Amino acid sequence: MRVVFLLLAFPLTVQASTLRYAVTNESWEPYWIFRDGEVSGILSDVMQALDAQMDATLVADTPQPPLRAQKYFREGLVQLECCVDIAWRTDPEQIKVSLWSDTLLSAEEVMIFPRGRQFSFTKLQDLQGRTISTVRGYGYTGSQYFARVDSPNSTSQLNSLALGRAEAGIIDRLELAYLLAGHPEIRGHAARIKQGPVVNRSELRIRLHKSRADMLKPLNAAIARIRENGTLAKILKRYTRPVGA
Repeated sequence: MRVVFLLLAFPLTVQASTLRYAVTNESWEPYWIFRDGEVSGILSDVMQALDAQMDATLVADTPQPPLRAQKYFREGLVQLECCVDIAWRTDPEQIKVSLWSDTLLSAEEVMIFPRGRQFSFTKLQDLQGRTISTVRGYGYTGSQYFARVDSPNSTSQLNSLALGRAEAGIIDRLELAYLLAGHPEIRGHAARIKQGPVVNRSELRIRLHKSRADMLKPLNAAIARIRENGTLAKILKRYTRPVGA
């Protein structure tokens, strides 16, 4: 489901029953997908599902560069940010204006191997001296133990790993499923890649500005409902189910 943004001027103040949520103009597929002025993705659909469950109206802000979106949150110009791990927002100025919802979902980074070349792995230290396929510009827990083999994006990363150019790779579990489901050029590599264990887990929550502390309880109730009634599971399936399935 896509959200279309009209680049029109609008007042930054909104009525009390409306909460504006931050959107950035950088994709984090399949969580946020920004293309040609349109926004879609798992978390975009989640915010629309939560809007349907709440008395308050949730409105997407115009997509902004990530640092500007965080500035808008700090200043209270947007009141929600979906969805981040608490550990990702450590700036003191951000901490003092932040409240956190219950966990919406866990983002899991998994090991992937060229099929037939799996090795034993139980802790990050086991990667000492290994060559690991990664994406340029991304940070990885445990990267001090291994030698990075950078690719420009996740598609190239999977191509590189399938060709055996690294001993293993690290990728978000839902991103892997999304790429295998929706990219024919990647789907052909599925038989050549083996998914391994989880190496890192981030608890994604909605950040709420302290000026709207009154909305934390209704927000948590809405999150619980979309988990319990299957809406969240349907959204995840929408982005990880093979095309035509």
